[in-house]
Amino acid sequence: MHGVFRRLLTLVHWLGFICLVYWLITFLGISLAALAEGLNELKYALEDVTSILAIMWDLDEAEYPLFWSLWLAVAHYPVVWVLTGNKSLFPWRNSY
Repeated sequence: MHGVFRRLLTLVHWLGFICLVYWLITFLGISLAALAEGLNELKYALEDVTSILAIMWDLDEAEYPLFWSLWLAVAHYPVVWVLTGNKSLFPWRNSY
C-alpha cells in the first residue's frame, strides 16, 4: 500500500507542477503581450488575469478543466508537503 500511495503523490506532484508551469506561462504571456502594446494595455491585461483568477472561486465553472488545473497548480505543493514533508517544488527531486 505504501508504494501505491507514493506513486499517487508523485502523480499529483507532476500534474500540479505541469499546471503551475502552464499558468505561469499564461500569465506572463498575457502581461508581456500587453507591455509590448504599451503601459495603457497593461491595465487591461491585469483585468484579464484578475478575471482568470476569479474562476477559482466560481463553482459554476467547476465543469471546465481550467478551473481544476488552476486549483491543482495552486494546491498541489501544500498537499504534497503536508502529506510527505517533501519541501522540494520540483517533482524530480522528491524524497518520499
